[in-house]
Amino acid sequence: MSWNQERCFMLDTKLLKNSGYLVFQVLWEVFYPTLVTFNTISMSVDGKLEKFWITELTRPAFEDWLEHEEHPVVIIGIGSIEQHGPHLPLGMDSLAVKDIIHMVASRSNSVCVHPCWPGYSPHHMGFRGTITFSWETLMGVMMDTIGSLAYHGVKRFIIVNGHGGNTQIMNLVSQQAKREYDVMVFVPTGPAGTDLAKKKADRSKRYWDVHSGTNETGTALGLFPELVEMWRVPEDWEPSNSINPDVKAFLNPDREDYEMVSQLFRASSQPDTDDFTSDGIYGMNSPLDADPDEARAGLEERVEFMVEFIRRWKEIPTPPAFQ
Repeated sequence: MSWNQERCFMLDTKLLKNSGYLVFQVLWEVFYPTLVTFNTISMSVDGKLEKFWITELTRPAFEDWLEHEEHPVVIIGIGSIEQHGPHLPLGMDSLAVKDIIHMVASRSNSVCVHPCWPGYSPHHMGFRGTITFSWETLMGVMMDTIGSLAYHGVKRFIIVNGHGGNTQIMNLVSQQAKREYDVMVFVPTGPAGTDLAKKKADRSKRYWDVHSGTNETGTALGLFPELVEMWRVPEDWEPSNSINPDVKAFLNPDREDYEMVSQLFRASSQPDTDDFTSDGIYGMNSPLDADPDEARAGLEERVEFMVEFIRRWKEIPTPPAFQ
């Protein structure tokens, strides 16, 4: 390369660098104000939240909410990681409860917390993929979660449970936390009186549709269909459970003695899922009959029930024992 060629190359390179700088400067001047505006949007203004997951809130936003919300409520969701038949995700219960508590929080100006993914699921350990906490660990996680937020001034907690195996533990947590931390803790249920709720309850009683069957499959298809593999359920699916036929007859809610025999059914149930079913589906009705639209409507009723519960709860002054 001659001296003149080298000189021209250096000039071209310098011009290119300068041009690049000018382009960058123009872009910076155009978009920087937008970025600054975006970064100054507050997650909480006078207690009104823009974000509801505690993990997404900044500390000042959480403090603003605590200061300005007259009766702040924290919603804690708990589910499980366990087998849900061949077609539903292992995180079915936790995935569903996360969606539910966020919907409730966003409509009630509450903060939602999902402290852990596993629950208490030793009865599903016969199927691979299940992760279970001991009852002591799960209770400890819940108590520490409530205790931490109680320390910061939260007085009202709602627990939303998405897994039957957690029920007794959550009830115990609510009792213990009240006494240990001087806070209000409740596990709301309902609604039970709507047509959809009655229809779902009847399926649960009549077909033992409590795990991976029509009810849960509808919920999964309604909330996260991309995680459901319906093709794994044979078109000619038949129940795989091996329950004694005489005991299975107790499932009929039309019986005059149903109140007693339904309890006899539970008293005679074997402890582990793989004791009585080979595919992990409890019920007698096919998952292929699931109706996602019906499930979404039922979830909406449940969400609105809890939103209204929180609204009315906030109208009640904090009792002296919790102050």
